Amino acid sequence: MTVTELLLSGGPILVIIILVSIYAVYLFVERLLKLNRERSDTSSLMLRVNAAVRERDLDSALDACERHGGPTARVLKAALERLPYGRPAVEAAFEEATISEEQNLTRGLTPLAIMAKILPMLGLLGTVTGMIISFSEISLHGSGDAGQLAYGIGQALVTTAAGLIVAIPVLVGHGYLNSLVSKLLGDIDKRREELMGNIVRAVADRREEAGTTTYRQGGEHPAERNVDMRGVRPAPQA
Repeated sequence: MTVTELLLSGGPILVIIILVSIYAVYLFVERLLKLNRERSDTSSLMLRVNAAVRERDLDSALDACERHGGPTARVLKAALERLPYGRPAVEAAFEEATISEEQNLTRGLTPLAIMAKILPMLGLLGTVTGMIISFSEISLHGSGDAGQLAYGIGQALVTTAAGLIVAIPVLVGHGYLNSLVSKLLGDIDKRREELMGNIVRAVADRREEAGTTTYRQGGEHPAERNVDMRGVRPAPQA
């Protein structure tokens, strides 16, 4: 059976399946190339960013994110830019940038998932229409016209096979792309917690250094201060 005969035997449903499969291949290749271009190794990035945070060098941390690139670097850069405005601003920037990166990374996955589900249904639709043609021919001409009967049954079998043959690779491709996205998003969450912990430690070290300096100059050591729950020192006793 030639390709033309195969297309004719499958009918219009097979043509639709072929068009959907072409779009699925294009979408998979486009998203695969996009995700592979995103840098996922962020160990060197975090070494430079953490060192800059400890040295309170915000410009160096931002420059490291800019030079490294990738979703994790973009999220960290968005958060570091809000660092002078306090922790709530940093956490808000983290949330906003993470959502933006997630939308960018998962773009195209939903259409692939939909195609993987509808392709077997299209094949089943071809099966139903093929059997309808077959039984219609039997009702009009009887069971003696084997050619018309074979045409209807052939359409039913070809479209079913085509729907499954295309749906299985699409489903596998969707799962592979989803695993790449999950890896990138997991790295973002991991580096986010790492950076927040280093910021907290850097702030605590700075406060301790400031308190130690005050103590050496003749003031009270922070541990010796009698501070109430509202942070106001009690008035001296008369």
